[in-house]
Amino acid sequence: MSRARRSRRIESRVHEMAAIWTAVGSGLRDAWHGLADVLLPQTCITCGLWIPAGTGLTCESCAQEIATLRQASYCPRCGRTMAVPAIHGKSCARCIHEPFWNIAGVARIGAYQGVLRPLITQLKYRGRERNAVFAAELLAAAMQRAGWAADIAGLVPVPMSWLRRVQRPCDHAALLATALGKQLGLRVMPVVRRLKHRPSQTNLASRQSRFANVKDCFGPKRFGARSVGGKTICIVDNLITSGATVCELSKVLRRAGAKKIYAAVIARAVLLGDPDKPQPDRPIAEASVEADLLNQGR
Repeated sequence: MSRARRSRRIESRVHEMAAIWTAVGSGLRDAWHGLADVLLPQTCITCGLWIPAGTGLTCESCAQEIATLRQASYCPRCGRTMAVPAIHGKSCARCIHEPFWNIAGVARIGAYQGVLRPLITQLKYRGRERNAVFAAELLAAAMQRAGWAADIAGLVPVPMSWLRRVQRPCDHAALLATALGKQLGLRVMPVVRRLKHRPSQTNLASRQSRFANVKDCFGPKRFGARSVGGKTICIVDNLITSGATVCELSKVLRRAGAKKIYAAVIARAVLLGDPDKPQPDRPIAEASVEADLLNQGR
């Protein structure tokens, strides 16, 4: 047996085991949440404050902050936060001149700041499934406000490498896509896989290094990729920062025949030390992923 074939078999087995553990873990989490609702006081999913049972998943303060973040204007094409006068039609003056940007539009809950930070990091690093369900409800509303939710034929979560799947408590993009699919009545289409394990984008400070890091990182799955042919597809992830991941993933979907591609994310962030010179439509300052994860000791 060739080394490449042996490697593919090992990777396939790891994916199978990860899927089994995900299913087992999901069942155990559901059982625990049901028991916890009875025995333990309910806590806010973002700040951890105790809240009365049956009042929702967030406390009043966090709910108000999320409402404020959702009201902020952003570019409908790239998702950057900006003032309404800076948005020209369906794109801003920045993304319209960015040759790499190949996404038709972005729907988001808000900027990566305030309570959206723990909402994302607790989902990503602690496997908080309730966070995915809560975010999906708000994200579904954002997609409908954007005006293209009804055009979507399927949701494609950003795939995780097998090594990172072993390291993380959950596949956060798949959890979010599943919850979002239930909200909108859409099927989840995991038709793309990671071909290479690469360092986390979190530790890369420049846009150029992030694009180089994910170059040729994705590929179509042997079976199923053709199912996107002629369809409008939505990529689902927790966050967009430089746009490298969604833009690289969209190339694979386009080669598979996708007609139009959108992206739905919980939040939009910007890089630390963004080299772009200030422009009239420069995004409102948003907290970066890098700073937040450093503050959390990750």
